Amino acid sequence: MGQVALMAAGIVTIAATTASADTRIMPTRQALKGTNVVVWGNTTQPNGTPFTLDCGNGVSTSPAGGVVDRSYITFTCNYAVAASFTATLTVGAEVASTTIGVVDPATADPFDLRAAKINMAIEDGLRFLYFAQFNRAASFLTNQTTWNSVTTANNPNAFGALAVLAIQNHGHAVNGPATDIFQPVVQRGLNYIFDRLVQRNMDPCDEDPGPGVSNPCINVPAPVNIALQATPGNDGYATPILAAAIAAAASAAPARLVDAGLGAQNAGFVAGRTYAEILQRITNAIAWGQSDALNGKGGWSYSLQAGSSSDGSTMGWGLLGFIDSQAAGATIPAFSKPDFAGVLSRQLNNDGTIDYQVDNNPAGTGSMTKVGIALQGLAFTGVPAADARVTASKNYITQNWTNQVGAEDGFTCQAGSPSVRNKGCGYAMFNIFKGLKAYGITTLPGIGRPAGPGAIPADDWYADYVDNLLTNQHLPTDPTRGEWSQAAAPTMGWSCCESNTIGITALAELILSPVAFVLPDPILFSTVGLSPDNATNPVGTDHTVTAFAQSSNHDPIPGATISFSVLAGSVNAGAGGTCIPAGCVTGPDGKVNFTYHDTNGAGTDTIQAFIGQLGSNKVTKTWQNAGAARCDANADGVISPADLIIIRNANGQVAAGGSDPRDGNGDGQINVLDFRYCQIRMTAQVP
Repeated sequence: MGQVALMAAGIVTIAATTASADTRIMPTRQALKGTNVVVWGNTTQPNGTPFTLDCGNGVSTSPAGGVVDRSYITFTCNYAVAASFTATLTVGAEVASTTIGVVDPATADPFDLRAAKINMAIEDGLRFLYFAQFNRAASFLTNQTTWNSVTTANNPNAFGALAVLAIQNHGHAVNGPATDIFQPVVQRGLNYIFDRLVQRNMDPCDEDPGPGVSNPCINVPAPVNIALQATPGNDGYATPILAAAIAAAASAAPARLVDAGLGAQNAGFVAGRTYAEILQRITNAIAWGQSDALNGKGGWSYSLQAGSSSDGSTMGWGLLGFIDSQAAGATIPAFSKPDFAGVLSRQLNNDGTIDYQVDNNPAGTGSMTKVGIALQGLAFTGVPAADARVTASKNYITQNWTNQVGAEDGFTCQAGSPSVRNKGCGYAMFNIFKGLKAYGITTLPGIGRPAGPGAIPADDWYADYVDNLLTNQHLPTDPTRGEWSQAAAPTMGWSCCESNTIGITALAELILSPVAFVLPDPILFSTVGLSPDNATNPVGTDHTVTAFAQSSNHDPIPGATISFSVLAGSVNAGAGGTCIPAGCVTGPDGKVNFTYHDTNGAGTDTIQAFIGQLGSNKVTKTWQNAGAARCDANADGVISPADLIIIRNANGQVAAGGSDPRDGNGDGQINVLDFRYCQIRMTAQVP
């Protein structure tokens, strides 16, 4: 989202760069003219090493005592003009730099200004999560990090796992570049989780004793009966949250190995195993942990294997773990979805909500805090968007969007007075966000948000959420703040029963991230994420490209927000267009179509799609004047090697009409015969 926001504001940026992996600086970001911005970095060099932190506008700091806390070096900058500045951290002989794009609120386009504020909120929130690591300065060069004081065999910090997930969802991958200041944090946070996973013996593996069922001990090497989970005790909640953090890493680097020496709570079982295997074993635990009796069969509760219980709130985390794991390439055991579909039907109410506990009574009334879980469950089990149950859930959300009173099922989010059930309640917002994204729903008519700025339509529910998060972030210009919290006004809570600032901030960052669940497979998106590779159309017409978000096992990823850019140097550089589905959010097929119009005549465009900072492959579009000469594929008036390259890249395609210049011999197919036909007719030798 950070890179997208920078692009939206028309600011040219470069990636953060370093001369050494030992000194790093924050990612590229934006700031407002005349407003403080925290610039920060770190170094592995010892405290006391001389350093300079330069804002790039002639203002810098270089304290006589050198580095005080090498894990967090900060300086507050302020910029008097709107421009791009290069901030630099120099520690000894090492240099790291990043770009800060400064926007003038008085002159910026309202849409661009909002985009800048979103980028700022994201980066300040991620900085808080970095700052808030437990005992950060002391553990900076160790191989693990956490966000609480638990260092015993207790459950790994599930809130910390959400922090690791949130950081990854903003493009900071475990296998990211050596210059990324967040990459070591992700690795160390994952190591903490790996170290504290507990082995679960699933003998007998088949915990679903019906006819024709599958064995949950699947797709792992021997011993196949060993699953991995959070420490027993609230493990129904914690295990799928840990799975989500691991899934984001396994999606980026499935063959990456868990470091040697890890596994203090599982006898070293995880060490040397791939991230993909660890993810599958924890997915097996989530499946094995589904309740297996009576009305609750297929659901989850606070503890795995809870008999006949199915808890509505725990269900949301079970779905998160399953959906993220599946998107990252793990296999969900065959019985899990039908069993879950059964319990969902027994827990779902006629009004589109789900009960706190399954009761097989559809006449009940659930709550706004959990209605998003109903939508997620319906999407997970393949219920189409036109189904009456989906409509009921959507209508309930619409009718209660701003309703903060009423009994519902007694659950509210303790985030101020009156207690809230939607905006300002992280638990409710996150689950509604995931549910609506899963169905590609972009507007909820009647929620009362006016249209704008820019092309944002009226009643855009996601824009309303973003507005709320921009308003409720705490003190983002303070080097120690930037969180969302229940502790100080304006408040944002977690749920009825928790007020953990790390968890609340992680949920806010996840809602602000460009995808609902996990990033798509980066290799697939960067190589085949956009199509067609090339095409030729008459000038003054429309062109459509299709972006496809898919996981490493080629499953489509719904709910991903995709932006499109006609790149600099193109004849229609910077052109805007329209998306289907609206809002450029992938539907159940994982695809978004982007259509734009040629307004600048003949020539070639280069187009690229982005999900956050992840770019797709680049594709080309040639606009051809009517009656243009055969073989002049780029319409520059000469037939040159550049035209042959276009023809070769279109090999195997059907010609775009009888005047397609790439179809040199006019047979309706573009192939090697056209290449040879045009090669001997070249009128220029320069590309």
